[in-house]
Amino acid sequence: MTSRLRLDDGTELAAALHLPDARVASAPRRAPVLLLPGARGDHAAPHLVAVAEVLAAAGHPVGRSALTERPPGIGASGRTAQAVARVPVLLAAARSLLAASLPDAPEGADWIVGGASFGGRVASLAVAASGGASLGAAGVLAIAYPLHPPGRPAELRVQHWPRIDVPMLLLAGDADEFAAGGALERHVGSITGGALLVLVPGAAHDLTVTAGRDPDGRRRGAADVVRARADVLLAWAASVSG
Repeated sequence: MTSRLRLDDGTELAAALHLPDARVASAPRRAPVLLLPGARGDHAAPHLVAVAEVLAAAGHPVGRSALTERPPGIGASGRTAQAVARVPVLLAAARSLLAASLPDAPEGADWIVGGASFGGRVASLAVAASGGASLGAAGVLAIAYPLHPPGRPAELRVQHWPRIDVPMLLLAGDADEFAAGGALERHVGSITGGALLVLVPGAAHDLTVTAGRDPDGRRRGAADVVRARADVLLAWAASVSG
């Protein structure tokens, strides 16, 4: 459901809320999830929507939110430091929106925080800065984590990983220009809370797979890629739901 996320300072951000599928409404409620967009600020990107739909169908309330008021475009998510500082504010607003939309939502539950590319990095930085317990985060879900700028593999963005004290799932393509040469595999062990790395053969930064890169010679969209890995995504999310 399309919505707006109202922050304490009166700012309203474009957002969407996925409530748990009615077929699992009577099942134990899973951890809520907040997903943030990449640097272009598109919270409706296909891989974010696909992840949200998979999680909601299994009982996780999911919010997708922009990071700034700017419309999607280059740099729409703003600067890293400002985006990291906004994560606790976004979480508070998401809690309020969920409570208003789902009256039986568990109060005080820890959330899974994450997002696509820049959004996943920002979420991980916020957890590293305050600690999962202080932030109210049960885990970090990073979709296509931007390990380094394209073509600059020495400029790694992992310095904060040892301070991530909650479990982290990384869903990435092995043809992602932001994580070249198996660098993710070499560094995930530094995450203190433990990490699960799910690599998609042939997938680019947006998780799409061209026919030339697919083992079966078929083009696969981001939604197809996510749905094909729903079991591992849901098992990890359930494991951090408490």
